[in-house]
Amino acid sequence: MGATRILLVDDEIALTGLIERYLLRMGFDVHSATDSRAALEQFQQAQPPFQIVIADMSMPDLSGEDLLREMFRSNSAVRGILCSGYAVAGSALAREYRGRVDFLQKPFLPKMLADTVRRLVGSNPAADDSQPTATYS
Repeated sequence: MGATRILLVDDEIALTGLIERYLLRMGFDVHSATDSRAALEQFQQAQPPFQIVIADMSMPDLSGEDLLREMFRSNSAVRGILCSGYAVAGSALAREYRGRVDFLQKPFLPKMLADTVRRLVGSNPAADDSQPTATYS
């Protein structure tokens, strides 16, 4: 099937670029968007579909939680990682979709991101990261 496909969504352009480069070095097929509406469109048109979506919780238009909810409705296999620079007591989405969603507090270490992605990929039998692919969008 190829490398695990990740959609990275964050309105902080510099941070998005940094995380995207790190994930590419890890061997993932990474696509990014800096607004939630563009990310939703990219997600809906993706062939093959994305297996992991990493989304900032605080974005204009759709929050990261609302964005993942929309994506979960159309793809029951996708997994999500919510990120925030603000103190968050917990995510209703993470409780609602236990096992499909994880949370990372910004700033996070690259190892924390890698471990979280690997854990979620491991919990998704449809995911396969056997062949790395570098794709920019």
